[in-house]
Amino acid sequence: MSGIASRNIAYSNLKQRRRATIVEVAPGGTLADYVPFYFGPRSPMLFTYSQGNVTGRRENQDEIIYLVSTAEYVVSLNLPFAFTDGHPVVEPKSFFNDLRHLQEIDFQIMNGKYWFDTDAYPDRKRRRQAEFLVHQQFPWTAVQALAVRTSAMHGRVVDLIQHAEHRPTCIVRPDWYYDS
Repeated sequence: MSGIASRNIAYSNLKQRRRATIVEVAPGGTLADYVPFYFGPRSPMLFTYSQGNVTGRRENQDEIIYLVSTAEYVVSLNLPFAFTDGHPVVEPKSFFNDLRHLQEIDFQIMNGKYWFDTDAYPDRKRRRQAEFLVHQQFPWTAVQALAVRTSAMHGRVVDLIQHAEHRPTCIVRPDWYYDS
């Protein structure tokens, strides 16, 4: 699929911290050696991007396409992985490499609309930033679905992948994005 334009939408200082953060379980290395995924939609990074805190201007979330897969599918493909119970560069943090530890992920937060810290739940923001990390590369064939914000983007994506050997389902999920 040539002709796809991409651009970096990450904090440069966070990328530096990721290069220095050791993954404490096999296959090891640093966070920079992994393709990171959040466990749920409406990520904290998407929020800060939508507010203009990354690029200095409010951004159009319509251009963001979710690549959707599952931890179980990654395991079935024998892809090496690790995951964290919270933000991978913020203490406290724990790394895991066995799906039996998925109960360490707070899925109620992952599926919730709000994830800011409260007096009753002072660690919610850090835990919401838990990541599933696939070592070295994530093959296109591991993508089980694509999610977009609008019908217009759905049409663009379907047109883009129509001749690809692997064509994951494309779904419209405006609720996975933040209100403008």
